[in-house]
Amino acid sequence: MPKTFENLAQRCVDYFLATMPQFKAVKSETANEKEQEKAYNFIKGIYESLNKNPQLLGLKNQADDCYPNWWTQKKEKPGLPAKIRSNIKSVSLFIESLYEIVHNGKADGDKITIAVNDCNVKPAVIKKFSGFGVENEKDSENYFFTFPKGALKGLKLLAKISMDYPQKSSLKIHDKILDKYFLFSRGIFDPRTPYMTEIFRSIFDNREAYDKLINYFENNNFIRLDNKEYSGSMKCDKVSFDYIKFYGKPEGKIGNCWKTRNFSGIEIAYDEMTQSQTRIGIHLPFFAEILENADKMSESLKKYVSEQNKCGGCRYCVQMDKTKTKPLRLVKVGENNICTVFTFGYQYNHFYEGMWLPDSVIELMDFIDKLFADRKAPLT
Repeated sequence: MPKTFENLAQRCVDYFLATMPQFKAVKSETANEKEQEKAYNFIKGIYESLNKNPQLLGLKNQADDCYPNWWTQKKEKPGLPAKIRSNIKSVSLFIESLYEIVHNGKADGDKITIAVNDCNVKPAVIKKFSGFGVENEKDSENYFFTFPKGALKGLKLLAKISMDYPQKSSLKIHDKILDKYFLFSRGIFDPRTPYMTEIFRSIFDNREAYDKLINYFENNNFIRLDNKEYSGSMKCDKVSFDYIKFYGKPEGKIGNCWKTRNFSGIEIAYDEMTQSQTRIGIHLPFFAEILENADKMSESLKKYVSEQNKCGGCRYCVQMDKTKTKPLRLVKVGENNICTVFTFGYQYNHFYEGMWLPDSVIELMDFIDKLFADRKAPLT
């Protein structure tokens, strides 16, 4: 069920709380399990405190609002995205400032010392630390920060892991480096665990359907990508994961599912703008060819494919045709004309009870795999 919030700031803070996995420790000489857990609880406590009192970071007191699960930003509530992103950015910058001090400062017990000249955190931000249990002092040369008892060793380790872990993927289609602040902001000590699967499993209500779909992709040679680069209007990383399988040489970056080129799979992402706060998208390669082979589908699959994505006559596919005579890029399946340019119809916000997920998607993925079997190539 969609969450309700007292104000818009709470909704934005939930972006961090909802995407924070359960605590998992790693073996380390820097910090033991208890010290790591104290660090995790400290980070989580920041968000919990903000949830109760957004004014700790000066977040504006605005009425809660969001978009329905499908929305057109230019026509509906045009100022809302800026408000939501501004709040999220304020929280992100605060956590980044905390990271910089923990990572760059010299620790002694529960205290960190950092030279004034080496501290890139704005004094206005430093003043807000006390609201989260971090006291600070300053002399002519240094800042002194005192953290909650027992948390600093774990925070130091978490900052180091966040700095050291990001590496470029061996896949050419995923050459971004994970934001060094992300792991720190979510208290993730072991980034090799399937933390993203856990996060979304806690968000979706229908866990049986979710598990069935994830198990299928895990067991059928799909490649998993966490937190892919997002090049949309937010211009930041999305909390998301994809499972993909290529038919032909990988090319370009993995974008939103409706931009798919030559790979099948699924995209699951957190959507801070919508009521459901989630988005599920299906990657469909060579979509026109899939539709042209609809006669090879089972009746149930053909029904699913033909009913999800229809041509609305927008003429985007032939927008440069001033004569208005160029045929639309569509394929007829049964009685329906299906748009082959965009696959917006294969995006969803949650796992509908008794609907197509996950069985129809699994059948469609198997159909694609057989149809384009001669195009599969190993990744290098």
